[in-house]
Amino acid sequence: MLSRKISGAKLRRVREDRCLKVTELAEAAGCTHWNIYKIEKGATQPSPKLYAALKATLQVGDADLEVDASEGAA
Repeated sequence: MLSRKISGAKLRRVREDRCLKVTELAEAAGCTHWNIYKIEKGATQPSPKLYAALKATLQVGDADLEVDASEGAA
């Protein structure tokens, strides 16, 4: 588990900005579409390996995916 919390809403926004479907992102990151769906819904957090794959695939940094204080990092 990561020490930082990933924002599902931010992940979805970045994915949509890049015109990727859930299935396309999942395939590129090496996971199932259910993994992406659960992360975007806030039901789970990605493993460190999947997090690295998502950042590489989407070409983003930590700040682009982390939960903001305004989102309630609880």
